[in-house]
Amino acid sequence: MNTGGAEGSKLSGIESARETVRRMAAPGGCAWHEVQTHESLIPFLIEETAEFVDAVERGLPAEEVAGELGDVLYQVLFHAAIAERDGEGYDLNSVGARLSEKLQARHPHVFGDRGYMTVDELNAEWERLKEDAAGERRGSRGALDGIPAGMPTLARSAKVVERLKRAKLLDVDAPLALEQGADSSQASGSSTSEEALGGEILALVIKANAAGVDPDRALRLATERLARALIDSERSDE
Repeated sequence: MNTGGAEGSKLSGIESARETVRRMAAPGGCAWHEVQTHESLIPFLIEETAEFVDAVERGLPAEEVAGELGDVLYQVLFHAAIAERDGEGYDLNSVGARLSEKLQARHPHVFGDRGYMTVDELNAEWERLKEDAAGERRGSRGALDGIPAGMPTLARSAKVVERLKRAKLLDVDAPLALEQGADSSQASGSSTSEEALGGEILALVIKANAAGVDPDRALRLATERLARALIDSERSDE
């Protein structure tokens, strides 16, 4: 598999990257790449995704953001190359084809004859389309179905609150919602217990949802501001 010279120059950027990763992961390629598995690469996928998020939120130059996005793409290409190498039944082409098919099926207002739909209409439609794709009876999908248990805790909490709101099981604008979120702190009688603090954090997540704020991002940025302020203060005292 040769990606250099005139032959390599004819490939698109994506194809060139794909062939490069396939060559590294193939037997006789790179020894480190050759022994990697989907499981061993998970920490790298998480890290590269976090670095891309950081680049976007810090407002880095477009070239640097593109570089971080390329690192995320590298992980996708790597997983696809492993699957192809180990005969798992799929490769990058089949992944892309399946993705395209799913996106078109989930967006009949773009690729079909449904016409323009509002965001609220789309949220309800997507749930129905997911049920159809899974062969499930309409209305059988639970409000929290499909939320990964392994999501970071704060992000998962925000997702749960949003799903409960969509299902009309939680009114995030009602004062009662905040009271329910912080109810455990009242029951415990201690504002510093694990249960109480958990309730207070959940109440903040509900408050953030009502305000249209991503609590995970808000906390990341607040943490960054705190760290930068304290470090800058220490430097100024030197």
